[in-house]
Order: sequence, then C-alpha cells, then structure tokens
Amino acid sequence: MTTSEPEDRTTQHPVLIATRVEATDASAMRAARALMARAEEHDGLSPVSDQAMLAVAQGQRTLLIFAEPGTDGIAGDGITDDGIDADGIVAAGIVGDGEVDLVVRPDARGRGIGGAALELLLAEAPGELLAWAHGENPAAEALLAHAGFAPVRLLFRMALDPARLPADGLDPLGLRPPEGFTLRAFRAGNAADVDAWVAVNAAAFATHPEQGRMTADDVRLVTEEPWFDPDDLFLLAGPSGALAGSTWVKTIAGEPGEAPECELYAVGVHPEYAGHGLGRFLLDVTLARMAEHRPNRVTLYVDGDNERAVELYRRAGFTVDSRSRQWRRSGTLAQGVRMDA
Repeated sequence: MTTSEPEDRTTQHPVLIATRVEATDASAMRAARALMARAEEHDGLSPVSDQAMLAVAQGQRTLLIFAEPGTDGIAGDGITDDGIDADGIVAAGIVGDGEVDLVVRPDARGRGIGGAALELLLAEAPGELLAWAHGENPAAEALLAHAGFAPVRLLFRMALDPARLPADGLDPLGLRPPEGFTLRAFRAGNAADVDAWVAVNAAAFATHPEQGRMTADDVRLVTEEPWFDPDDLFLLAGPSGALAGSTWVKTIAGEPGEAPECELYAVGVHPEYAGHGLGRFLLDVTLARMAEHRPNRVTLYVDGDNERAVELYRRAGFTVDSRSRQWRRSGTLAQGVRMDA
C-alpha cells in the first residue's frame, strides 16, 4: 500500500469512479501496470506483489482502477470505448484471497485519494483482510490503523553492493554441490520440471503465507513474464533424484545502455535435506549467476523473524535497506470509519 502524508481527517474524501478490470482487458491491464511502475520508480519499492498480479490474471482476485470524474480516459460509467489513458487513473487496488493491495499515483497523493479508494476496496471484502504498508510509510500505516488493521508481520528488503558479487567468472553450474547432489538448470516448457519445482517450493515454504501457495499454473504464468529466463532458475537434485532445493534469480533489464537489476526471487531447501549446507550452496549459485548479469542493483526479500536466513544473507554481505509491515483486519470496517491519504 503506497500513499503520502495524510490530510486532516475533517477533509471530505474526493469522489472516485471505480472500474472493475478483467484480466483479458489488455488496455486496462496496461494502464494499471503503468501506474504501478510509476509508483515503483517514485518509491523505490514494488507496490504490489507478483503473487497478487498472478491471482488477478487467473481471476482469483479483483483489480479495480480509480479515477476522478472528468479525467481523460474514464467516463462516469467506466472505461471508454477508446481504451484508457493511464494518466487518468489516480489509484489501483487488488482485493481477494483475504488480501488487499492499494497504490496511489505519486502526484495524486496527499489529498484523500488513498482513503477514498481503500473504502471502496474494503466494501468488496468485508471479512478478515491482510494488507502491506511498503517501506517506511507512516501515511499508509496511519490509514490502515484508522481502518481497523493491526501490524502482524515484518518483511526486510536486503541489498548487496554489486561490487561484492563474485569476480572469479565461474559458471554457476560449475560450482561443486555437496556430495550426492546434482545441480542443473530448469528446462523451459518441461512439465516435469514445473511440477517438481512446485513440490519442493511448497515443502520449503510450507508455513509461508504466499510463496508456499504457488501452483503449476502460477509458474507457467511467471515463465511468460518478459523478465523470465530459464537459465536463471536452478534445480538441485538429491541422491534419489528428487529435487532437494532450488534458487531463482529475477533479472529486470535496464534501459538501453544501462545495467539490469537482479533480485533473489526464491530460494528454498526441502526440510528433509536441512543440515547439508544446501542453503549456503544455493546462495553461492545465486550470486555467481547474478555476477554474470553485471547488475547495478542486487536485492532480496526475507521475513524479519527468519533469523537463520537473515544471518545467512548478512554473512554474504547483504544489509537491510527497507522494512515493510503486513497488517491484519480481523473483522468488518466499522460504520462511519474514514480513511485519508
């Protein structure tokens, strides 16, 4: 959830027009993604998770875009026949699966847009909900607290100076795994690899509220994203041949002439193989692969209470560069409660 400094709560909410977006509506989806990209560039943090967008694509969550009456691209009854002008959208939100996400266009913040949009989103899902306040964001946290949410989880984004990536030029597939284990790259379009990855990921993240729920359909959708490269996904098989772990690098290409950004998208080890040093080995594979991309930025996300993982990353040179909080609302929004942002 990304907003700006809240206004005085006596300020009347602006009137917003909410339009429900179908995943098949390419124009509206592009406009929503453009707003999210604008917010990410401004804030330095992604305002919506990949899992939320995957759920929208599969019809599991609802995407709403918000505009003020009279703005270009949206009329009083919704989307015009000519499509949507992204500049006419002041906010976008996703709700479903017990979660809500909201992003407000940076230049539309500070005048109640966030509160008005959140009120409309919460009307779509009156039960228990989870929401993120991304980064150090007092305005978003005040908005959520006023709506009856309470903080329940802390997420770290950790960063590594790219100069600390391995400089030996070793092929990550050439790194020697622990005795009895075999490393290979993911085979694009191979159903067996997809199913095997889903199984080991589910086991590794059995208690994780988002990552552990990824399905084969989710993986197939991710492999269609422009950033996906099968050579960035590594599978580690155990002595029996079954997968024991994996690591996945997300590489976002820069503008022409600019270096890319690398994120440790997901690394996990099956609990049956804990204690074999596989986590450290897979991190070494990850860093070797990132070094091949010569990125200008290296990041990862990890739960703040996962002390073992945080310490592993610290020993590799990562430092915490932002903190995000997840908030939970246990019941329905109280009548008359107003949110301002």
